[in-house]
Amino acid sequence: MYNKSIFIYLIFSHLLFAQVKMSIKTIPGQARVVLDGIIMGNSPIINERIYPGEHKFEIVKEGYAPLKYELNVNQAQAIHLDFFLNPIYMVQFKTKEIGLVFQLNNVHLWDEDEIRLQLEAGEHFLRVFKLGEIIDEQKIIVDQPKKFSYSLKSLNENN
Repeated sequence: MYNKSIFIYLIFSHLLFAQVKMSIKTIPGQARVVLDGIIMGNSPIINERIYPGEHKFEIVKEGYAPLKYELNVNQAQAIHLDFFLNPIYMVQFKTKEIGLVFQLNNVHLWDEDEIRLQLEAGEHFLRVFKLGEIIDEQKIIVDQPKKFSYSLKSLNENN
């Protein structure tokens, strides 16, 4: 009986001490933190415990692009994670040209003369097609809500 108690204590203490202290901060704060599908709460998360191994994080806040992050946690005393969330902005595209098809980031496709999209802050790639042929390619930067007016000569930004 005595040996069994020591064995259980050793296993329990190994599991307890095998955990790693983890802190998570986000900019902006108060983002929902999900670890391996379980909601941990809102950031900042301070001195939570995590087992070594593969883990998947998801950081979510309204008005910001969700962030997914995978991490292999090694045995250590503590890990500190800082995440910066990219804002999402409303962007409007307009054109007076006829017969054009637009493609943004190889995902969004439209042929209307006006469209509004919610886009993550950063660099985006715009392609313009006419009769199935690419007639224009350019990078656009989204760093605030914007309106873009497209003509065959240029893409003008109107704030």
